[in-house]
Amino acid sequence: MPLEASGLYELAQVQLQSGNIEVALDYLFGAVQLFAQVFGPLHVNIANCYKVIARIHHALGDSKLAISYQHKTVIMYERLLGVDHCSSISAY
Repeated sequence: MPLEASGLYELAQVQLQSGNIEVALDYLFGAVQLFAQVFGPLHVNIANCYKVIARIHHALGDSKLAISYQHKTVIMYERLLGVDHCSSISAY
């Protein structure tokens, strides 16, 4: 199942590059669900998905959702990788 989730994440990236934002979001949410089923709710791959979701919402002008998902990303990175990790720092 992790391979399926990773595949959905990669498909989302392709759809984003093609401009299919809604399809990309669907793939990202699917990846989050699969990653959560396998690894639980706190995992780096889920944080990576949330980071992309936040950037999409920011680009669409939905600041509240963008901030919400970016906040989840920061919390996950800090808990999983530590506050001094480059991913944690760049998530701010």
